[in-house]
Amino acid sequence: MGGTIVVTGATSGLGLAVVEQLKMAGFQPVLTGRNRDKVDSLATDLAVPGYQLDVADAGSITRVSAQIVAELGPVDGLINNAGIWLEGDFETYTAEQIQQVLDTNTTGTILTTHAFLPDMLARRRGTIINTVSTGALYCRKLISVYSASKWAIRGFTGCMEVECAPKGVRVMGFYPGKIDTSMYDTAGVGRDLNIAMSPEQGAEMVVTMLRSEGMVWSQVSGRSIADYQ
Repeated sequence: MGGTIVVTGATSGLGLAVVEQLKMAGFQPVLTGRNRDKVDSLATDLAVPGYQLDVADAGSITRVSAQIVAELGPVDGLINNAGIWLEGDFETYTAEQIQQVLDTNTTGTILTTHAFLPDMLARRRGTIINTVSTGALYCRKLISVYSASKWAIRGFTGCMEVECAPKGVRVMGFYPGKIDTSMYDTAGVGRDLNIAMSPEQGAEMVVTMLRSEGMVWSQVSGRSIADYQ
């Protein structure tokens, strides 16, 4: 057990909770995020390596992934958690908003995987967990572009699962329901988060998936019991 695990979108919410629980479980988490000040502060507080990484920037992914490997050695796991929310009638979205969601949620996940996967395949060991969403399991109004960004990652994750498992690398998807994070506030959307799971509950599921080295967990989903009431 143990190993170096890179977590994207780790300066708040689920990503930060994953970093904290990975450290408690004996792993070496690597905290990454877009905001350098937050990354530096949290990395210092938690005594873990921290790197500024913008998954919407292909150059940042290439540069920082190489830096992490050069400074910390081989990466044993990757948690693709960075993501942004967009909600509203489709015709009200700007082209810039649409592109930002796709760059972060979809292309960012694919390119970050592309950066770290080859070394895992060469060593025939490693785990990649993509934070997807229940929004990629069913359709509903007002989240067309967000849902599209996550349905794409659902397909990507499933294909990578069957492609990489015979080569010793697990690629799995975590499909959470509502989590009590700042994602909705950041997007300017109101939500009743009293019924949401906590970031810590979501992180427990991710860490369990990571630790079960002999298992490939396909489309693991979960939500707070209060969300059913």
